[in-house]
Amino acid sequence: MIAADAAPQAELPAEAAELAEAQAPPRARSGTASIVLATLAVIAALWWGQRFLVPLTAGLMLAMLLMPLTTRLGAWLHSGLAATVLGLALAMGTLAAGALAFGGQLVRVAERVPEMISMAAQQLAESDTAAVSVLSRARDALQQLDRAADRLIATKPVTRPGRRPAATPVASPASAASPNLGLAAGATVALRETAVSGSSALMSLASNLAIILFIAFFVLSGGQSLAARFLGLWSYNHRVHHSARLAMFECARQTRLYAGVLLITNTSIGIAVWAAFAVAGLPDAVGWGVTAAVLHVVPYLGMALLTVLGAAEAFLAHESIGAALAMATYLVLMSTVIGTLVTAWLQGRAAKMNPATVFIGLMFWSALWGIWGLFLGPALVVLLKVVAEHSRWGTRLARLMQG
Repeated sequence: MIAADAAPQAELPAEAAELAEAQAPPRARSGTASIVLATLAVIAALWWGQRFLVPLTAGLMLAMLLMPLTTRLGAWLHSGLAATVLGLALAMGTLAAGALAFGGQLVRVAERVPEMISMAAQQLAESDTAAVSVLSRARDALQQLDRAADRLIATKPVTRPGRRPAATPVASPASAASPNLGLAAGATVALRETAVSGSSALMSLASNLAIILFIAFFVLSGGQSLAARFLGLWSYNHRVHHSARLAMFECARQTRLYAGVLLITNTSIGIAVWAAFAVAGLPDAVGWGVTAAVLHVVPYLGMALLTVLGAAEAFLAHESIGAALAMATYLVLMSTVIGTLVTAWLQGRAAKMNPATVFIGLMFWSALWGIWGLFLGPALVVLLKVVAEHSRWGTRLARLMQG
């Protein structure tokens, strides 16, 4: 009897625990969905606000890059404002020199485009009969496809609300024959459209550069007081304040390291292009080397433009499509080895990151911000890792990005 009464008493604690667990408030479910939604919201905000965020990010990076120079100039000139103006003037002078070198080569190639077109036409006229036959048959096939599409569109019935579908009358061959644009007319239209779009792109670039310089000027002229006020946002917690201070100085150091890596790789590409053009006997090899160093500032896209320009210069100098293809192949291989593999390796070594992370991050920022993403992407990936290392929420992300 006593044993029978003891059994229900032994089960009471388990029943009480189940009852307490049932009455307890529900636990907050974690965040996989919340994290995904927050990430998508951040990406959408970065894309939507790129007209503001791109010049802001570039201006802050320029300020971090020039801060050691302006500090030394300020100690020498005894004026922080004069040091800031002089530092920005040096940066603008370097940028203008690179733009002039690239623009000069682009103008020289553009002036010789008619000569290149005439040589290409001459080589096409002197080509063998088989190649001409292939080109003519391809042209005839495209014309037949175009006429078939026109007939299909002309005989398509037009349906109106409340009426029976009626076939559109077919125009007579005389009226249906529209003048086709030839190669010369098409090239003229393409050049005109390119000039209009290029002018608008240059105006946008000039406005962005002006905003970037103003942001860098105000940040640099603020000096230590601005940095102290920024760190004062976390003064309520000594540990958080210390982490924010370390992250800020590390971001500045990594920005300067990125500039150093860019200088090394651009110089290497410039020397390789100068040597190739000198061996090939092309004119102004030094100028082409400087142009290659300037264009590599924008990864991938700059080297693609250099490949086109270099192939055109080789074709003009040697009057051979084979020489143009050989130069294009060399530039593609050189840009792949130095511009992609070596740059990713150096960037990963300098920031202690996985090179695959640098490359994937570059593709992400280029898809988000276009050309500016290609230019700022490697530095932004490194800065994201620095911020993740100095925050509790980003330790897993920093461990994933670590090399």
